[in-house]
Amino acid sequence: MRLVVDNSTGGDEQLAASVADGLRERGYAVEVREPQAASMFDTSVHLVSTGIVLRVDERPEVAALGEISQVVRDALLSHPSQRRRTRAVPVAIGPGGQVLTWIDVFD
Repeated sequence: MRLVVDNSTGGDEQLAASVADGLRERGYAVEVREPQAASMFDTSVHLVSTGIVLRVDERPEVAALGEISQVVRDALLSHPSQRRRTRAVPVAIGPGGQVLTWIDVFD
């Protein structure tokens, strides 16, 4: 299964890197989408991203989703910002993304 840690809106570079590293350590093929230079300053939209999106190319098996969830929780818990530790990370199928589940530290 291929995973994409999508930080293309510039939501949280540190969390994206931490999640990607944790997933790679567990043997997953991971792509990280970095933000474009103007992403955080797009005044035509008036929306600032609140985080990252974890994209999968297919619905993961229950065991794999549990492993992915643990990696995300560990990354959230080790985040230096207390406010950002309480964020939820959506797991979506594909680029448009039907959200399968949300991962947070409270699960």
